[in-house]
Amino acid sequence: MSERTGDPLRDLAESTRAFYARFDVDPQSQLQGFITNFNEEVYELVQAALEGTDKRHIAEEAADVFVTAIGVCFAAGIGVEQIIEQVYAVAAKNDAKTHDTHVVKDGKIRRRVNVQH
Repeated sequence: MSERTGDPLRDLAESTRAFYARFDVDPQSQLQGFITNFNEEVYELVQAALEGTDKRHIAEEAADVFVTAIGVCFAAGIGVEQIIEQVYAVAAKNDAKTHDTHVVKDGKIRRRVNVQH
C-alpha cells in the first residue's frame, strides 16, 4: 500500500484498488463475482458474530466486508470519492435522527410513523 493519508476509508479504498491491480483484476468486468464474494464475507461476519468468542476474528471479518463492499462499488462503476461522499451523507442523516423522530423496532431504528416535517 502507498503512504497512508490519515483517512482510513480512502486508504482502504486505495489498498483495495491496488490489490485488484496486482492480480490484473478489472472489477467492472466481474460484478457478479464481486457480489458473490461480498455475500460470502457477510456470511462469515455473521457467523463470527454469532459465535461471539473471538472479537479479533469478528473485526477481521468486518474488515473483509468493508473491502468487498468497496470492490462491489468499483465493479458497479462507483469511485472512492462517491463512496466517501455517501458515507458522510449517511453519517449526517444518522446524526439527525433522535428519539423524537425514530424508534427501535425489530432490531432496526425506524422512522416514527407520526412524525411530521
